[in-house]
Amino acid sequence: MTDADAVLARLRLQQAKYREMVAIVTSQRSVFASLDVDGILGMIEQKRRLLTEIDEIEAELAPLKSDWARVRAGFSAEDALALEATLDGTKQVLEELVRLEDEGRALLDKRRAEKTEALEGLLNKTRARGAYGAR
Repeated sequence: MTDADAVLARLRLQQAKYREMVAIVTSQRSVFASLDVDGILGMIEQKRRLLTEIDEIEAELAPLKSDWARVRAGFSAEDALALEATLDGTKQVLEELVRLEDEGRALLDKRRAEKTEALEGLLNKTRARGAYGAR
């Protein structure tokens, strides 16, 4: 395996891990909607595991990235194209991941606001009944 093959393999593995994260985040919508606490905790643990794996890959790639111009200059034209395709693909996956995470956060915020409004409405009814001596 050449250096280019090794670098591409690590970058592709990293992209695959990000794709796994996208799959988890995609499934979180239904878990958030149902407020399944065990499901949410399970997803958090899956995300944590994946982020640890991604961090390990990043640590392996860090020395190469610090001298990226030299490393990249050693790639053949074919490997350079594969590298660009992989990096572009990873960028797209990351953009999708950020979009999905933002949507999930917005959904949770909406659910939280709905619960707060419902609780405030219930408290106001209780206060109103108390004010008129009704039980």
